[in-house]
Amino acid sequence: MKLHGVLHHADLGTGVWVLETGSGERIMLYGDVPRGLAGKQVEVQGKQVDAMGIGMVSDRAFEVSSIRAR
Repeated sequence: MKLHGVLHHADLGTGVWVLETGSGERIMLYGDVPRGLAGKQVEVQGKQVDAMGIGMVSDRAFEVSSIRAR
């Protein structure tokens, strides 16, 4: 599954990565996310997972298998 949007890092607790889609939906990301992509348009590939994080910034969570700038 692919998602597109702007990548943000929220300084909650130890920090959490959030993808904001074009429709305004915020999706919490799990996995290896390069800090250099913060604030950029990205394409994220992976799968939706059932998870709850300390950030509590979204209703959905997504496990990242790859991520790249668009």
